[in-house]
Amino acid sequence: MLLSAPISTPVIATPGPAMTWEAICAAYPDQWVGLIDVVMNSDVPRDLRSARVVSFGTSPGDVLRALDPHRDHNSRVRHLFTGRLRSR
Repeated sequence: MLLSAPISTPVIATPGPAMTWEAICAAYPDQWVGLIDVVMNSDVPRDLRSARVVSFGTSPGDVLRALDPHRDHNSRVRHLFTGRLRSR
């Protein structure tokens, strides 16, 4: 069966090894990613040194909700888009 549109339901992944932002963007192009164990270089949102991906998908809200179980035991949680954000 072929799907005409991307599925917005986030994919929940077992946390893998820490990755750089560049590696995350290459592995999950144009996706929202749910990240844990985020280590930042600065306060700039995409200037992260490393993080572990636990969810990804096309819907920011779905990916954000998929992070909820990780918030209790991980204070370094974030969701970001790996592509170029466009204004509407």
